[in-house]
Amino acid sequence: MKKQPLHRRLEEIKITFPKKSECKLIEIIKEPERLDSYKKEQLFEQWKYIFNFYKKLLEEDRRESQFGTPLGYVFLGVLAEGLVKIILFFDNPTGYLGIEQRDRTLGKLKGRIKNLLKDHKKESNETKIKELEDSLELINSLRNNFIHFPFYYSDDYKFRWIFFQVFAYLLDKFSLWEYLENSEGEFIKKRALEKPIGVSLLEVDLYEQ
Repeated sequence: MKKQPLHRRLEEIKITFPKKSECKLIEIIKEPERLDSYKKEQLFEQWKYIFNFYKKLLEEDRRESQFGTPLGYVFLGVLAEGLVKIILFFDNPTGYLGIEQRDRTLGKLKGRIKNLLKDHKKESNETKIKELEDSLELINSLRNNFIHFPFYYSDDYKFRWIFFQVFAYLLDKFSLWEYLENSEGEFIKKRALEKPIGVSLLEVDLYEQ
């Protein structure tokens, strides 16, 4: 039976496109200069674009219940997953590309980022490592809770602080502030340090000053 155009297109998207992209990356990581350029000019530029898009809409739309909270979880969740993937790729590009596509989800990668912190001796506080793992699990749930449109969701404005705690903590531990503009870094730090009054959501704050 002859395959229809849509069917062929779906097969390309599922198989051909990812393979082509991976092949390009394999070539890029062989050349240090190209890899450095790719890290800054593509990977982090994508991350910064999403971050600034979220920041701009949040500043323009003061109706926190419409954008700042539930829909914002989608953008913040993408940023959290993106940052975890960037860090793992930066540490070991070949190793990251060796992970099966189906295993490159935040839920499955949070254990790898925890191990990376331990292996590189970047974090000796076991409580913080556990809080990071739990925070990433919460972030994943909050994003999925809205993106799958289940007609209900549990919302709490205080959770936004957790996202920025994770961003600031990971950017700090893996020395990635230099990839951001000063204004972007300051925005993240400010939000991370704005702990909700009278509430302790973490046993130990991830990012502290």
